[in-house]
Amino acid sequence: MVITLQRSVTFPPIRLRRIDEYIHYVAKNAPTLEELRERGLEIGRGRGDITRLLERIQVVEVNNNRVSLTSAGRQLVSLREALSLSVYHALFFQRLFHYKLLVGTLAELREGDFENLHGAVNERLSRISPTAWLNKVAFKTLLQIAEDVGAIEKRNGIYYYRGDPVEKAVSEYYEKHGVKIGSNYYVAVDKVLVEECAKEEKPHNLYKVDTGCTVTKIYNLFVI
Repeated sequence: MVITLQRSVTFPPIRLRRIDEYIHYVAKNAPTLEELRERGLEIGRGRGDITRLLERIQVVEVNNNRVSLTSAGRQLVSLREALSLSVYHALFFQRLFHYKLLVGTLAELREGDFENLHGAVNERLSRISPTAWLNKVAFKTLLQIAEDVGAIEKRNGIYYYRGDPVEKAVSEYYEKHGVKIGSNYYVAVDKVLVEECAKEEKPHNLYKVDTGCTVTKIYNLFVI
């Protein structure tokens, strides 16, 4: 089963955990397409729904029937270790237009039930393409992913925007691995997430990190 967002865009009806397991396995094994199916990591016919999706957003590539990570995929895996599932928010926000539209709509409205949000997203979508329509099954899948990465939460049937999960994860990471003095975090060199966003503070051998710069750079990694 494949969810159709637009005529040329598909999205598999699957939880983020399954996508994460797929990417983790590919990173370690560079498996064949058949091996992914045997491991229960792929669904759908032919090449497979997850493989097609991740090829489309340039996270994996297939050569001689073997699946491997692209440069963006390797960066995703590296950041996944530090920032957990929140890094997928940056990936999907930059590379899946419908996900970005959903999150942006809820960020603007702050809250809403399923029907109201679905209508609001499709109203915005119609301004871009009058014939485009996001069906309810696809919309539910994207909502679940946004919830899994921590961008939104659902309480009593109402969805609420929680803020930028990447920004939150970066702050929590540096709070765990560094020292906060005033509004700044200081960490050892091996705990710096983005080199361009850190400045060495001598003679303490610590690096002062700019969290805002770090968040921006992480998003920029996934711009196509």
